[in-house]
Amino acid sequence: MTSPRIVKAASIQSSYGHDMDANIAKTIGFVREAAAQGANIILPSELFQGIYFCTTQDERWFKTAYPAQAHPCVVAMQKIAKELGVVIPVSIFEKDGPRYYNSIAIIDADGANLGTYRKSHIPDGPGYQ
Repeated sequence: MTSPRIVKAASIQSSYGHDMDANIAKTIGFVREAAAQGANIILPSELFQGIYFCTTQDERWFKTAYPAQAHPCVVAMQKIAKELGVVIPVSIFEKDGPRYYNSIAIIDADGANLGTYRKSHIPDGPGYQ
């Protein structure tokens, strides 16, 4: 019989602006801090790529969606997850062809994307599934 393994989780909650690169850098700082405190699973803020826009229906936000595998937040979190050996669920605004999703990509401790789950219907609007 194997020994029980303790898993320590951390959750990040922060405000973000419109600059995705700055938001990613800010999140990486929080991930590093959580990992230094022993966290194995680190959950960043929802849709940390920019301001939280899900409370309004505005088509301009659709230009901020990316395919899941190439999403800048996913790519950045894959690198830091591998470096630190932590699991990071990454909330993203995903574009897949003409469709948009509020998704979460699960990044394993080796940096691999284990898969993307398309969450419930927020935000709502034309073309959103």
